[in-house]
Amino acid sequence: MAKLIGYFLITLCFNLSAATLDGVTLADKVKVEGKELLLNGIGIRKATFLKIKVYYGGLYLEQKAKDPNAFLATSAPKQIVMQFVRDVEAKKLTDAFTEGMEAANNNHASFKAQMDKFNSSISDVVKGDQFVITFLNDGVLLSVKGKVAEKIAGAEFSRALLSIWFINARDEGLRAGLLGLN
Repeated sequence: MAKLIGYFLITLCFNLSAATLDGVTLADKVKVEGKELLLNGIGIRKATFLKIKVYYGGLYLEQKAKDPNAFLATSAPKQIVMQFVRDVEAKKLTDAFTEGMEAANNNHASFKAQMDKFNSSISDVVKGDQFVITFLNDGVLLSVKGKVAEKIAGAEFSRALLSIWFINARDEGLRAGLLGLN
């Protein structure tokens, strides 16, 4: 009986520190460089005219914000978690990141080397895989399926990459979810 009560309490604690959308659960808080980041919102990336669900994304910030300008200009750490709900080939992912960078940044060509390095860390994903992209003042860390790639240096690249979800976003529903607007 004591084990059952212990299990119940652990489960209850887990549920109190997580947010769920359509059965996909993301932590309410994460630690980055010793700072606690809060889940700002969860959104769903849908692709094609059929609106096929690709991943659930979570945006983590030091302080919640509904206006991307409030956090895109800061040097505070930020994080995007992408929980995939379908298989996606690496080529489609790298194309999407590249197209997003081009749409969000007039000076995207100046980030070509960094974007190539970022894309080289991406592999095919299957349902259940997770990407964690951490945006730091001095660059970007990408974790694919739990494996952390080498940091890609550059404060401007960090801001430019994060902006793909918010400036000329490819999926306005995902954008709204990340901003906690829906």
